[in-house]
Amino acid sequence: MPDTPASFLVLDDALVDLAEGSAYVLAGEEGRHAAKVARIRAGERVLLTDAAGRQALAEVSEARKEQLDLRLLQAPSEGVDRRPRLALVQALATGGRDEQAIESATELGVDRITPWIAQRSVSVWKGEKLRKGRERWLATVRAAVKQCRRRGIPEVDEARTTPGLADDLAERTADGAFVLVLHEQESVGLMSLAEEISRSAAGDRVPEIVVVVGPEGGIAPTELDSLREAGARSVLLGPEVLRSSTAGPSAIAVLSTLVGRW
Repeated sequence: MPDTPASFLVLDDALVDLAEGSAYVLAGEEGRHAAKVARIRAGERVLLTDAAGRQALAEVSEARKEQLDLRLLQAPSEGVDRRPRLALVQALATGGRDEQAIESATELGVDRITPWIAQRSVSVWKGEKLRKGRERWLATVRAAVKQCRRRGIPEVDEARTTPGLADDLAERTADGAFVLVLHEQESVGLMSLAEEISRSAAGDRVPEIVVVVGPEGGIAPTELDSLREAGARSVLLGPEVLRSSTAGPSAIAVLSTLVGRW
């Protein structure tokens, strides 16, 4: 995009049916934040992005109390269609480590995130916590998107318990996805699959690569059996035992290299 803008704004709406010169009103939470907190003013340029990764440079024509009136300086770009998509199943963890994981994974290019309520998760979402927890993860993802100015906003699924996760992963493997469970007692390393992953990605044969990260107490043996029955493979990421906040983003970084994004 020409002329790096001062602000990067994430839209709830899709940037479709718009052209150079089109007017756009940025309202809602992002509009309020831009006008009242970031104090963006008339004449400033901003870069807009939507969930699909479309982007457009715009100029503020008027800054109102809780919204910005914008004029597009260019037609929106095409959205991004990454294949294979990179997905992270992140078990809930204490001390904010799960949110650290999804923040870093977002910056590193993850496309989909699934919260997992594992058997050994100390932090558990129930009742109202299911809604609030997901909303907190969505906010974390959006903030990370803005920080790194990436194209596309990762999806954040509803939280799943192990039976629901196993069913979900079975469907994804049936559609051709690779599902890799990180396990510290496995003898097969992730890099031993490097050639297979790279070849499949180059041939556009794999729609998605899913990384599954367990809680601080590890994945229970019965859970690991369920995930394997769903078509997942367990792999060793590296010689060190990484924290829950580190393992997923590290695997996403490795996969980004293997599939040719980096």
